[in-house]
Amino acid sequence: MIDVTFEQVSGGAWWRGTRMAYSKIWTILPVAIGLLAGGCSSNVSVGNYLWGDDPAPQAAKTGQQAVVNAPVTGLTKAPDVAAIRYNASQPSISAANSTRLAEPPKNSQRVYVIVNDEPITGYDILQRARLNDALGYARGTGPAQRKRALRELIDDVIKISEVKRSKVPISDRQVDASIQRMSKSTGLTPDALKAKLAKRGIAFSALKRQIRSSLAMRWLLRSKGQGKVSVSEAEIDKRLAAINRDPRRQGVTVYSLRMVVLPVDKTSPAMTPQLFAARAAESQQIARRYKGCASLRRASSGIYNVKIGRRIDADGRKLPAQMKQALRRAGTRRLIGPMRSAQGIQLIAYCGKRRIEPPKANRAQVKNILLNEKFAQASERVMRDLRRRAFIDYKVASARP
Repeated sequence: MIDVTFEQVSGGAWWRGTRMAYSKIWTILPVAIGLLAGGCSSNVSVGNYLWGDDPAPQAAKTGQQAVVNAPVTGLTKAPDVAAIRYNASQPSISAANSTRLAEPPKNSQRVYVIVNDEPITGYDILQRARLNDALGYARGTGPAQRKRALRELIDDVIKISEVKRSKVPISDRQVDASIQRMSKSTGLTPDALKAKLAKRGIAFSALKRQIRSSLAMRWLLRSKGQGKVSVSEAEIDKRLAAINRDPRRQGVTVYSLRMVVLPVDKTSPAMTPQLFAARAAESQQIARRYKGCASLRRASSGIYNVKIGRRIDADGRKLPAQMKQALRRAGTRRLIGPMRSAQGIQLIAYCGKRRIEPPKANRAQVKNILLNEKFAQASERVMRDLRRRAFIDYKVASARP
C-alpha cells in the first residue's frame, strides 16, 4: 500500500507531503487522481485516501509527527467530464460527417439567386441545409453547408425547368410514391417522417422539392442514354473493407462513472485551506461507507450539501492511462479521490465498463453508396451542359461560386 505523511513547516502556512511506495505497487502520476489527507483531530495519523477504505498508516520513519489536513495545493484537479464523455455518434459509412449548422440568415426572405426567373431565398437555403443534415449528407461548417445547399437548389431549378421545357411533367403522385418508399425503408409512415422532420425545423415541402428534382434528373439521364449505372462485386468488396477498417468505426470500451462533489463556498484566502480540508475529511466518511455505486446516497447520508451526479459514459480512448489504471485498481467497491475541482472536493465512483461495437456496414448499404456516387457522376456530366444554358442571376455577392 502507499503511505502518505505530511509534516508541518514554519508557521503552518505550507505543508510538504512525502510519499513512500512499497515494491509491486503502481506509481500514481498527477494526471487525474489526487491524494488528500484528512482527519478528525490533531493527533490522528494521515490516512491513505486514494481508495477511501484503506487503514491509516503510521507516521513516516523520519521521526516527524504526522499531521492532518493536507493543503489545497496538494490536490490534483478532477478530470474534465466534457473531455472524456463518450459520444455515441459514429461517422457515416459514406464518410459525410454531419456538423451543426451555423445561425440561419437574419433575413430568410431575402432573394439570393434568381434561376430561370425563379427566386431562391434564404429560407430555401436553410431548409435544404437542414434537410441534408437530417439525411446525413452534410459536410463541413455551417456556412459551407449552406453554400452547398444553394448549389443544389440552383441545380434543382435547372433540372425541373429542363423537364418542363420537354413537356414531361413530374406529378405529385410520383413524388408521393417516392416518399412512401423512403418512409418504408426507414420503418416510418409518411406522417411519422413528416413529424420527425418538423422536430428538426424542416418543412415537408423541402423534402418534396428534393425528390421532385431527383425524379427530374432520372428522366434527364434516361433521355441522354445515361440512365443505367452498375457496380461490380469487386468494387463492393474494396469499399466495404475500407469502411470497416476506419478507426473511427471500431469498438470502444466505455467506463461508467459518477461524480460526487462536496462544494466549498467562496471565502477569504485565509479560510479556503481549512474549508477544503474539512470537506476532504467529510469525503473520507463517504468513502468508508461506500459499497458500490448503488450505495452512494446512503454513504452520503448526514453529510451537508453533497452533490451526486448522474452516471456518465467515459470514452476509454480519451482517458489517460493513469486514470484507467486507477479505475482498475479501485474496482467498483472503492471511491477514487478526493480531488480538487472548480466546485470543491470531488470523488469518482466507478460503476463498471462495457464494450460498444458500432454496426458493421453490409454489402447492400455499400452497393447503394456506390450506385449513388456513380449516379452523381453521371448527373454532373449532364448538369455541366445545362448550367451553361441556364439564366443565373446572383443577387448577393457572397452567394457566387
